[in-house]
Amino acid sequence: MKWNRRRGTVVDAERTPVSGALVAVEWGTAPTPEIAIETEQGGRFAIALPVEGRFRLRATAPDGETGSQEIEGAGGEEIVIELQR
Repeated sequence: MKWNRRRGTVVDAERTPVSGALVAVEWGTAPTPEIAIETEQGGRFAIALPVEGRFRLRATAPDGETGSQEIEGAGGEEIVIELQR
C-alpha cells in the first residue's frame, strides 16, 4: 500500500490557528492506524494516509470545539479544518 504525507492546519471560526487540537481519521475507505495527532504551534499537523482512499478528518480543540474535513488520500493541497462552536 502506498502512503501520502498530508499537511494541514486547524483554525477556529475567526481563522486563528489552534495549537493543541487533536486530529484523527473519523472514517475512511482504506485502513489507517487509530491514532490522534496533536497540532503544533500555529495549528499545524501532518498525517500519513493511504494514497487510494477518501477520509474524514475530525479535529477537537482543547476547549471542546470540533470540526471535520473530507479529503482524498492522494491529494496534495493543504488541509484546513475549521472548528465550529
